[in-house]
Amino acid sequence: MVLKCACPGCPNREKPAKVRKSALPTPTDDRLTFHTFPVNDPKRLRRWLLAVQRDVDFPLRYVSQMRLCSEHFLPDDFKTGQGKIRRLLKSTAVPSLFLQNKEYARGLIKLRLNL
Repeated sequence: MVLKCACPGCPNREKPAKVRKSALPTPTDDRLTFHTFPVNDPKRLRRWLLAVQRDVDFPLRYVSQMRLCSEHFLPDDFKTGQGKIRRLLKSTAVPSLFLQNKEYARGLIKLRLNL
């Protein structure tokens, strides 16, 4: 199953073992990684959902299946060293980098005007 980044307007998808081109430059590590939402930490989960423009009451059964790509986190949000192959987020990490997708914004404006 191919996973899509849950951030609105982000084109990144998780593809098996290929070199991936990212939409945003990643200065320290060019590997695109996907991270689960912190469903066991309600305060942090709320901040993640607000950051990606989702309802904070979004059902947990769906949130637990969503992923967010590494392009939405600062380099300081990742744990360093220890010879880790996987990039892990710090327990304080909250997504803060977002694409400015004009097509997506236009779609939202049209949707709101039609309501």
